Amino acid sequence: MANNPDQLRDFRGKATVAFTLFTRQYEKNKLALFCFFEGKDDSKYYSVRIDLIVKPIDDNYFPCGKKSEVLRTHSLITEQEYYNHAKTAYFIDKDFDESIYKTLDADNASKIYETPCYSIENFYTSSYCFKRILRSEFTIDEIDDNFDTCLDLYENRQNEFHEKVGLLNAYIACLMKKDEQEKLDLKSKHNKLMKWFIIELDKIKSNYNLETLNNEFSPKNNPSQQDINKELNYLRSQDCQKSFRGKFEIEFLRKFLEKLKEEANKKKDQQIYFSKKLTVSLLLSNDNILSQLSQYADTPDCLVKYLEQFKENVNTNQ
Repeated sequence: MANNPDQLRDFRGKATVAFTLFTRQYEKNKLALFCFFEGKDDSKYYSVRIDLIVKPIDDNYFPCGKKSEVLRTHSLITEQEYYNHAKTAYFIDKDFDESIYKTLDADNASKIYETPCYSIENFYTSSYCFKRILRSEFTIDEIDDNFDTCLDLYENRQNEFHEKVGLLNAYIACLMKKDEQEKLDLKSKHNKLMKWFIIELDKIKSNYNLETLNNEFSPKNNPSQQDINKELNYLRSQDCQKSFRGKFEIEFLRKFLEKLKEEANKKKDQQIYFSKKLTVSLLLSNDNILSQLSQYADTPDCLVKYLEQFKENVNTNQ
C-alpha cells in the first residue's frame, strides 16, 4: 500500500488509497462525514446537496476511480469494527449493470446510494431541469411564448436523439453483459462517438450503423441483432432519458443549449424560434457542465432520503 504523498498520487483512484486517506482523516476528525465517489466530477453534483440536506460540520470527499473501487472501499471500511461509528456515504452510478439492490444483501445495499437512472448526468437532462435553465439562464418563464417554444424544441429533439442513439446504447449494454466491460474505454472514445451525431434545433442526424460499431469496438464476439433489439426494447421501456448512458445525454443537452444560445443572441430579424432578442452568456464545456448546471439538476427523492439519514448523526458520535 502506498504510504507517502507521491505514491498516493500515483495510485489515486484505487480503493486502497481511498481507504488510506480515509483512515488518516478519520483520526483527525471522527465527527466528519466521509463521502466516497466513483470520480472527482461526482462531487460537483453531490456536494451541493450534501451541504443543503446534511449540513455537516466537516466533510471529506474521496474519488475512488470507478464503481467497483467504491464498493471495495465500502468493504474495507465495514470489515473493521473500529470504523463502525464512522459517518460514511457511498455514491455510485447504476450504469447498465444489475442494481446493487439485487446483487448485495439489504443491509450493505442500504449503506450505498445508487442512482435510479444510468448516472448523475441523467439528472441534468430532464424537462424539469431544462425548464429551470430557461428561467435562470435565458430569463424566460412560463408566461412567455418563447418558453413553450424552447421546451417543445428540446423535447422533440431529445426524442429524435434517443431514436438515433438507441443502437449505440444497446450495443454498449450488450458488450457489458458479455464480459467486455473491462475493454471498453468509453471515456477516450466519447468525442469520436458523439461526432456521429449532428445536433441542430430543427433536426438530429446520425452517421453510424452496426458495422460501424463492430469496427470501432472490435469485440471478441459481435453482439447479435437479436440481443441488441432485446436490450434496446428494455432500455426504452425504462424511459430513455433515464436509462440511456448519461454522458451521451448530457452532451446532447450541452450541444442543444449551445445552439439555443446562438439563436437567442441573434438579432430579432434573424431569429427563427424567438420573438425577441435575448442576451444569454451561458458558457458550457465538457469539463464544467456538471458544476455550472448543478443547481438546476434534479434531486430525486431517493437521494434526499439517503442523505437525511446523516442529518442527526453527522455531528455526534452517537
